[in-house]
Amino acid sequence: MFRHVLCVFPYRRTCSSRTSFPPLGLEYIAGALRPHAQRIELVNFRQERVPSTQPFLRPETDLVCYSINWRQELGYIRDDINALPPGVMTILGGRIATEDPRYWLEACPNVDAVVCGDGEQAIVEIAQGRAWSEIAGLVRRGDDGQLVHNPPRANAPLDDDLFPARDLRRRPYYLTSKGASTGVKIDLVSGSRGCPFNCKFCNFAINPWGVKRSWTPRSAESVVREIQQIDADLIFFVDDVFTHQPDRVAEICDLLMAKKIRKHYVVNARVELAKRPDVIRKMEQAGFLALLIGVESTQDATLKAMGKGFTIGQLRQWFSVLSRSSMLTSAYFIVGNIGETEEQMLSTAAFARSIGADLIMVSRLRSEPYSGLAELVEQSPGYHVDDRGFVYSDAYSTKQIASLRKRIDRRFFTPLHVAGIVIKLLRSVNGRVLAKGAMTIPIFLAQLIAMQAGRKAHKRKRIPSSQCQ
Repeated sequence: MFRHVLCVFPYRRTCSSRTSFPPLGLEYIAGALRPHAQRIELVNFRQERVPSTQPFLRPETDLVCYSINWRQELGYIRDDINALPPGVMTILGGRIATEDPRYWLEACPNVDAVVCGDGEQAIVEIAQGRAWSEIAGLVRRGDDGQLVHNPPRANAPLDDDLFPARDLRRRPYYLTSKGASTGVKIDLVSGSRGCPFNCKFCNFAINPWGVKRSWTPRSAESVVREIQQIDADLIFFVDDVFTHQPDRVAEICDLLMAKKIRKHYVVNARVELAKRPDVIRKMEQAGFLALLIGVESTQDATLKAMGKGFTIGQLRQWFSVLSRSSMLTSAYFIVGNIGETEEQMLSTAAFARSIGADLIMVSRLRSEPYSGLAELVEQSPGYHVDDRGFVYSDAYSTKQIASLRKRIDRRFFTPLHVAGIVIKLLRSVNGRVLAKGAMTIPIFLAQLIAMQAGRKAHKRKRIPSSQCQ
């Protein structure tokens, strides 16, 4: 039994206008540790005036868990870890830590282990005193000081009774922009993990060993039970594909309506949802506000090479259904796709308008480990990958591609179009939420949805909770 556990999200506050989301994966770790600790504290540096672990340490602190998921501020995080007092067990998790455990174990002598993959069961086994040699997914030092990589942890069914430890939040999370708050609380929910699709630009459902995380859902009852316990008015589902099983989506909607839960939801969806207008109607009735949909290209050849599984003709047909919904549709596109010309890339704005997309987010093509894109680039003469993973070509430099991205945005987001988005949101947001933020909420929502789409499109969405230890 640990006496005092400190769970740390070590990223500091910035001047960014983006809303800060809860560190959901770290909260899952804290939830899993409840039976094994006398006291648990969770600290998000983005909400603290003094972003350092030191003020939160206690004489009885015997476990510190860090969630390292982003590439920013790694030197600062390293120094914070190295400032911990000796004798405190220190465990790291998160995608960035697990992509290079050697770096962290060598740069931080006081780190005991890095947990790779789903972390809840591993941290429980550590707390239970299980021999570290028997804990799957652990990278640690052996008796001779050399690094030992334990076998990967197999994907397990999700625990319907394990919820994030939201009660450990020191402050609530609000919908904000440029430092101003609407007064509308926001939250995240993970209804499933993994992805059943195999798009070649995406490695989001692939663990650090290149093994795909199969799609694993929680039960509809568990998802709704969690939502009942959340006091936020706006909830973002972090699922890679929330709509993969439309009948399950309908079941969630039925339960939300039966329990008279009046909240709003933003989800990642596949365009094939249009085949189920009955489910779309239920989502509207249950409070779903926006669908974030991966389109990626305006060219059939590119969609086929990516393995998207649909054609431009099908996109037009299905968006003709989705665009009539009261839910916003936000379409992801990628600029710099292999083989596309400047004219084809610039056609994105007009194409998105023609299919009725409310929002677009255009990102640059990026090669991620195990996505399969690197092999495609190697087979394409004149194409290259820069040191940040972005794809460019002899015909279109990195700078030119970035410029094209901005030109597409300017063509799409005209003042008249933005006004239409605001009007649509005004018609969809319930009165209770609208009253809290008055007329500013539609604008903030539009900004937030666009940002959420950008985070997904840039690296195929946010890090799923399975990687957010």
